This record gives sequence, C-alpha cells and structure tokens, in this order.
Amino acid sequence: CRMGEFEDSKRIALQRQGWHCLRCGVNIHDPARWPGRSGHHRQLRRAADPDVRHSPANIVELCGSGDTGCHGWVHRHVAEAERLGLIVPFGMDPLAIPVRDWRGKWFRLNQDGTAVALTQTAIILLQTKGNQQ
Repeated sequence: CRMGEFEDSKRIALQRQGWHCLRCGVNIHDPARWPGRSGHHRQLRRAADPDVRHSPANIVELCGSGDTGCHGWVHRHVAEAERLGLIVPFGMDPLAIPVRDWRGKWFRLNQDGTAVALTQTAIILLQTKGNQQ
C-alpha cells in the first residue's frame, strides 16, 4: 500500500474541489469541523488496478467518514453513487468514468490531478446511456 500516494492524492483532490465535499459542497477545509472529511476511493482499493488505486483519478474528498456524512451515503447507496461516478464498478476504468460534483457539473478525473469538464454532447450521451459505457 502506497499511503504516501494516497495522502498526496487526497490533498490534490481537496485543491481540485476547492475544499468542498464533492457530493454536497460543504466546506471541508477544517478536518476538525463536523462532519470532518475523508478520502474516498471511487473504485474500491481491492478492486482497483494498482496503477490507478491511490491516484488522483480514483480519489475524491467527501465529508464524513466511511460511515457518516456523504462518504457514508456513498457506501449505503451504491447504485446512485455509481450513476454519479462516485463509485466505479469492478472491471471499469476510473479514468473513463466521469464524476458529478455538488453543482451538477460532470468531470473526467486525470492521473495528474487535473479534471476536464465534459462537453455538452458528452453529458447528453451520459444522460442517455448512463455512466457505464
């Protein structure tokens, strides 16, 4: 386990998200403030390709822990979280699956920590075919 890479990716995700929970938009700059924050693997650690597992393309920051806040919500509502790109199913590539933020904007997350907004055409396709292309 490359925890240094995970820590770096969490910091990159926070900066990329402007210190907001990716799902609800609450400011998570101060980890001591309720509900706190935690790094979420879009594709579960045990399922993810080691090259992507702890990379910025697979890590987003959510409020709460794995049991509370939006992080808890994601793990309790898997189908909806998959539709939003917050969970990437086994066998799919996190680089290919876009994620929706709290403002309703869709992005593809890159290995280098950048995010690319989807075009209107790509969003229409996504809404037609779903997030499992």
